[in-house]
Amino acid sequence: MAQYHSSKAIVLSALKYGDTSRIVRLYTDQFGLISVLINSVSSKKSAVRPSMLLPLTLLDIVHTYKGDGKLERIKEAKMDLTYTAIPYDPVRNALTLFLTELFGKVLREETENREKFDFVRSACLALDTLEKVPPAFHLSIWAKLMLYLGFSPDIQKEQSGSYFDLQDGLFLDHPSLLHPYLDEQTTAYLLAAIKWDFSSPLHIPKQGRSDLLEGLLRFMNIHLDGFGSFKSLEVLGDIFS
Repeated sequence: MAQYHSSKAIVLSALKYGDTSRIVRLYTDQFGLISVLINSVSSKKSAVRPSMLLPLTLLDIVHTYKGDGKLERIKEAKMDLTYTAIPYDPVRNALTLFLTELFGKVLREETENREKFDFVRSACLALDTLEKVPPAFHLSIWAKLMLYLGFSPDIQKEQSGSYFDLQDGLFLDHPSLLHPYLDEQTTAYLLAAIKWDFSSPLHIPKQGRSDLLEGLLRFMNIHLDGFGSFKSLEVLGDIFS
């Protein structure tokens, strides 16, 4: 007999499987990344409605857990919280697509990490509830998320330097002679993005956002195999141009 667990979950992707089924990747508070198979998703008898499979939807689920990357099953599902702004705001919608890509690239572990889950969930809620979303919102979430990875910038030593070494993740008082690095201004933007508290202003000009984005991409591709780039960047560029 299957054993069931109750988890909070965040939808990362939903891939069509056959005519009526979906394979859904979820980031959960108890088990990290899991994949579930949902049959006949449009059926009235399905535990999961199609509206629950939109990117970054927050769910409460009752599900199996076999581990080892096996497909799980959902017995019950309900909305944890319903977004009130994201579905109706083109800017928030575009940022949702970017964050979905970002989370899909870095949330790979199949183990519990409540602190990381809570941060990802809080980022989703902030995107929906902030009165005004700054153009650098996605860069701040990206920079903050790095603190939960095994190769995060050493912000404890950020006072010691104004140049960020992309290879070693250290702040230096002079440009690195051996590794790629961020210049003084871009390093300052990185620190501002990391320290942003979701309530105070976050002012990073267009060129600064472009430079920081390039730096974050280089950093992630150095430290995380297969990170690549983003399909949603063109849409964001059009919105924030």
